[in-house]
Amino acid sequence: MHSKSSEFSVVTQEPDSFQEKAFTDHYQVVKDIDQGAFGQVILARHLRTGAKVAVKVLPRCRESLVQSEILAMKTLNHPNVIQLFQVIETTTQIYMVMEYGVGGSLFDLIPPKGMQEKEARRLFRQIACAVCYCHKMHILHGDLKPQNVVLDARGNIRIIDFGFSVMFQPGQKLAQFWGTLDYLAPECILKEVHEGPPVDCWSLGVLLYFMLTGHRPFKVASMKGLMRKILHPKLKFPWHISAKAKRLIKKILTVDPRARLSAEEILADPWLNQGEEKLPFHDVPLPNLSDPTVLTMLFDMGYDPYSTWVSLSQRKFDEVMASYLIIQQQISQGAGCMKPVRRDPSISPALPQRRASEPALHTFPLPCEHHQPQEAKESGQKDFRRASWPAISLRCLHEKPPTPRLASQHHSVSDSAQPCPSTAASHVSQDATTVHPRGHRKGWKRVRRRMAACFRRLCCCTPSCDGENEAPTPGEQKPARFTNRVVPT
Repeated sequence: MHSKSSEFSVVTQEPDSFQEKAFTDHYQVVKDIDQGAFGQVILARHLRTGAKVAVKVLPRCRESLVQSEILAMKTLNHPNVIQLFQVIETTTQIYMVMEYGVGGSLFDLIPPKGMQEKEARRLFRQIACAVCYCHKMHILHGDLKPQNVVLDARGNIRIIDFGFSVMFQPGQKLAQFWGTLDYLAPECILKEVHEGPPVDCWSLGVLLYFMLTGHRPFKVASMKGLMRKILHPKLKFPWHISAKAKRLIKKILTVDPRARLSAEEILADPWLNQGEEKLPFHDVPLPNLSDPTVLTMLFDMGYDPYSTWVSLSQRKFDEVMASYLIIQQQISQGAGCMKPVRRDPSISPALPQRRASEPALHTFPLPCEHHQPQEAKESGQKDFRRASWPAISLRCLHEKPPTPRLASQHHSVSDSAQPCPSTAASHVSQDATTVHPRGHRKGWKRVRRRMAACFRRLCCCTPSCDGENEAPTPGEQKPARFTNRVVPT
């Protein structure tokens, strides 16, 4: 039960209603997943990669209610927080394309008598780590419960549904009192102004109790009785719960928010670190959007280099960035080959091209452009061109366009799990520096060759090099001939 959801009616939509071209050009609807208070969640397939994605469809009339969720998901980047791929806005709907938790909801995985402490400890550590990260990023989830926790194919946690999320400042008092009543903190029941993080921590305590026992700590038929139980908690534990686990739950389910454990203190608890190393908090950087392996695959799929650079550098969360993030997750999951959905090419969307009013790409270095290699500096070679040097005229390049191939063949994946293109990655950031140096240079060579081939096709107005040996017409000066020099590795 949501105290806020009572203000709005549930919007029921059939799968056939999601036929807007802006969405169907890139995704194919598979089935419904869930019906929420503000919209619907459907399972869809990304046409270019074949990956399954979860799509939250919200009516445009409630745009003000979902902007906080979109902003929070664009800000967060953590292996245990669901990742946003794309946001599509039309005149009637807002589509939030996210990774799909193929392992199902945590609520469905908890046995009637609770989970084994070892497995509950592993999963709860991931949940607490994700909540601690959200609080460090000044984001309050606001509705933590087992239904909003899913698992990927490898059994790792993803926190979903930031529909009640709030961005706050340290020390700021909040007056939001919505959420699920069974997991709502006492200060929200009393409708007192409060700080956001302790509210999430109370929900973590109720969640841990439910994981270990199989039922919620406060079970009353009436709403008023449930509120009394929350304000005056008297916890009873089954005999099989360890003393350390009981002590942790009691420290979390403290009525006074000032005495309640924070997410960082929960992570430091002895029970949670039993048999494990202590989990220090580290800032998680934004996703790496300059991986040469992924860029090569994008160019092989036909994406325009200029549009790709604009989308990634500005973090637009459009179709190009969605394809990049999906491929990046497939690689980190061990999905070496993608399975695009076949469809009629006549209805395939045209790739965006550079407008005549936009500057040429070579005047802007890519954000992922590398500096001169160390071996080139040591050998004194001066022909290696940096990103800031003038570009060579593309009409005189003589090399043939490279044969498109998947660069993921050169990318080593440490995990031995079976490939699964439909699952989300545990770590969204695949740093290019982890690739072997020689393979790294080869990846960038393929990127440059691919971009050069695209540039030649774009420069359709320039004369071809095929006529270099022809005699110039009277009064015409023959253009100078350039040589494409490549520094050997």
